[in-house]
Amino acid sequence: AEHDQGESRRRMQATPLHCCDRNTLRLCAALVVLCLLLAHTLTGSDSTSTSAADAAVMLSATAPVRIRLPGRRPPRGAYSRWRCVGDLETIGAVEHRGCVFEKVCYLPNESDFVFYSRPGNVSELSLPAVYDHRQGAQHTFRWRKSRGDGRNADFVALNKDVPYKRQLTWSARTQPGPVPAGAVWARGVSALSAPFAPTNLGHVAWDEAFPLLAAMAQLGVYSPSLRVLRTHSCATLAKRASSSAVCRKFAAAFLGPLTDARAAASALQEPPTLEAEARALAGGGGGRPVCFDKLLVGGTFDSFNREELNVGKEPLIALYRARVLAAHGISPTAPPSSHTITIVAKKGRRAIANVRRVAAAVRAEFGSVAEIVLTDWAGMSMAEQLRLVASTTVAVSPCGGISMLLPFLPQGAAAVLVNYMLGEGEEARHGECDPAAGGCSWTMEAELWRHVRHVTKVYYQVTGPDDFARGRPGRDESVRVDPARLLPLIGAAIREMEPF
Repeated sequence: AEHDQGESRRRMQATPLHCCDRNTLRLCAALVVLCLLLAHTLTGSDSTSTSAADAAVMLSATAPVRIRLPGRRPPRGAYSRWRCVGDLETIGAVEHRGCVFEKVCYLPNESDFVFYSRPGNVSELSLPAVYDHRQGAQHTFRWRKSRGDGRNADFVALNKDVPYKRQLTWSARTQPGPVPAGAVWARGVSALSAPFAPTNLGHVAWDEAFPLLAAMAQLGVYSPSLRVLRTHSCATLAKRASSSAVCRKFAAAFLGPLTDARAAASALQEPPTLEAEARALAGGGGGRPVCFDKLLVGGTFDSFNREELNVGKEPLIALYRARVLAAHGISPTAPPSSHTITIVAKKGRRAIANVRRVAAAVRAEFGSVAEIVLTDWAGMSMAEQLRLVASTTVAVSPCGGISMLLPFLPQGAAAVLVNYMLGEGEEARHGECDPAAGGCSWTMEAELWRHVRHVTKVYYQVTGPDDFARGRPGRDESVRVDPARLLPLIGAAIREMEPF
């Protein structure tokens, strides 16, 4: 198995793309189509055909209503604007709205954002920001008890809310008058991002990067070149040098593709922090306001716990997959022409305890029709890992973060997901059955998997203590997979891929 794994890794090494390569031509064709669609979307169209309307509004909003009132002279200078999707009827619903702010500015010396409103009575000139059910119309993005407000609250969240970690939120103070004349501008679309678990692939890919792409589309400001600004760098987040390296690797792999759709894979890197970018734009001293054409804040940063946040995002998951694969030089549209069964090995919690026995059984059963790859991903670059996933037709994986590369599988591929069962005294977080009542088989990350439309989900279910390596169920317990139950699932998945 180790020899086969080594051979498979060598075969999967990233190689330069050549003009004569068929997959390269497909990738180029796909990117041309995507670029044409985006160009059409961003520039709009005078055509009234259904297809033109679809293309014009799918990812980017068309020109808004802007009608000058007779006899009224608009104020001089630039002023801030905003719009949101989500809950604007509850002050504290910071996790349930995403917003784009135009011409809002950051003051590096004060580490604060300013929304520049038109001069005059704000409550008369501007629509409320929130129509709270109990407290009525609110003309502010920030609530503070020190100012006489009934609570301390910001406007949007920048990451998910869990009991064991501090949630970062965002707001801007409102200041009458135009944007200062000496401001410097960050052109295009920018987005604030607060890392949640920067050394966990699944959280970086699906709780940080994907929500930014989704927010762009939801708010009609989709861009192939998003300026991602993190609140913290990998150097400040990581406790060890090795953790910092992993943090940078994942940030480059999954946030990098959002920043420049044309960048080569070797150019992908960790995005800058807000402070670093602002001081660079402001010229070192930081005395000048840094203003944003469009600044994305907020969104739905919880792909794994809140299924309602994923409903309707199936096309965006597919788009995110395509962006990431293309950025690593991999065609997102070319299906494999031969079978590869990839079995994921893992040490520690949530592993397939007898993974080598499983790999041997799979090789004996399917080795004549498929290449069998046993991998723990160690020593592989992200491009190599994604290339292997994109060439895989059937993947067998433990649950948890290690399985979160599998949404990058090809269209029509199958993911065999090993289930878990709650142990005695463990709290149900996702609707799992009560262990005291016998428990039941459950899929980790089901809230996301249910909306990955291009992958066939195959569930290896667990039924009781005998399925676990230590003879007892548990969320983090390793599973002993029975080849006699697994092989028919793989066989059925392979037969489903036959043309008929």
